[in-house]
Amino acid sequence: MKIQKIYSAIINPNIQQRVDSNNRKYLGISMPKPLNCDTVSFQARGAKSVSKEVKAAIARKEARALRDLKQLDEAKYSPEKTAPTKKELKGEERTWGVPLGTAQRIREKILKPQQQIHDFMYRIFGDLKVSELSPKNIILDIADRAKSVLSITEKSSTRKLSSIKEVLSEMTDLNGSKIVMNYKTGKPEAETVLDRLIPLIKTKQVTLKEIELQRPKSIENKKEKEEYDYVSKKFLDKLEDAQEEVLNGLETDVDKIILIDRPLPKYTKGNYCALHLLLQLNEKGSRPFEMQIMGAREAKGKRIDDKRFKEFDGKQLEEEFAELVEPWNMLKKKENTPAKERFLQYYRDAMLQLREDEIREYETQRLINRPSGFFINEGKYNLPPEYNINEQYKIMQKCENLLKKNQAKKEAEAKEKEKMAKLQENAKEKEPLLPIRSFKKMIEKIDPQSDKKVKIKH
Repeated sequence: MKIQKIYSAIINPNIQQRVDSNNRKYLGISMPKPLNCDTVSFQARGAKSVSKEVKAAIARKEARALRDLKQLDEAKYSPEKTAPTKKELKGEERTWGVPLGTAQRIREKILKPQQQIHDFMYRIFGDLKVSELSPKNIILDIADRAKSVLSITEKSSTRKLSSIKEVLSEMTDLNGSKIVMNYKTGKPEAETVLDRLIPLIKTKQVTLKEIELQRPKSIENKKEKEEYDYVSKKFLDKLEDAQEEVLNGLETDVDKIILIDRPLPKYTKGNYCALHLLLQLNEKGSRPFEMQIMGAREAKGKRIDDKRFKEFDGKQLEEEFAELVEPWNMLKKKENTPAKERFLQYYRDAMLQLREDEIREYETQRLINRPSGFFINEGKYNLPPEYNINEQYKIMQKCENLLKKNQAKKEAEAKEKEKMAKLQENAKEKEPLLPIRSFKKMIEKIDPQSDKKVKIKH
């Protein structure tokens, strides 16, 4: 049987040229007789429209492939340079950045956009969050924050930003939000959450500016490193394509395609796995904000690992964390360098173990409990008990509560001060320009016959 010819007869529109016009048969297949009138082919019109969309999609994929190749080439020959830490700055460099007073004004400017972000996150994802009625929902927590005054000062120093305008335009993580997935969830659940962004992107309610995968440095050489990600590459391609379809329409010229930022996965000393999206609401007064998505265990570990990272990379921690960093300060002495290396390895292993626990819990649908606590024990690293992360986590919680209490007090004092300043300003506006006696004397000079008992309104 000549399958190849039958197949081509079905799909090739030019095959009719080879059909006998008398009996209209080809290889035993009867062909329809010609129609006596013109008709409109909706199928052909649809195929033409789809063809343009397909060509545009192919052009976007080609542009992304060229971008990825360029990034791989740059990474190979020009290793990424990270911004210096505060500790690494020398001499005049230490004067870079904005002072605390300016940082406070910047924070005041980002609080209103932060409220927009908070409302957006709960409006879009709130029904997926765990509650008393729905304890098995896929989101454990939805959090958001505006960058602290101390962090603004710190980062503006390392980025060489010296004005409010520069900080607001250059620092895209001043506003942020975080989705923490529930226990025993995996990539499908995380993708279910993020899938809600796609219709918002297509209707231009939200703009996706950047996709960034965060991976710990410890898995950089692992073959199965993609297994540690919270979202598959296929889904990230889908998310990226949704935004680039809006940006480019049916553009098919690869050189004219506009792409969002999607750098290669970053392997950081922060020890954690996460997906970062840079988004912006298309609302008046909105700002770009960073949205993180990570698992329940990883989010818990990141809270204390962030403190560890700041302390050992020369960044500043609020004075309320003095009790937490006290044992860490001992490791900074030159004679304790071997102990410091064991300590840092302990944290790397502990954070990696949390992510591996999340993967295993999703596969088995069973929670993992350790007798020593949430984190692995410090025993095999030859460290004293005060470096056990489970105990340090308890101290950190106490320090965080103290920080919140002090911040609330400062904000209340600032509001009261602002209120009093407004009252004083209003009082000055209501005061007469001249004392009452002087005002009366002035009237008498102008008109001596005027009634001296005239009432003057205050």
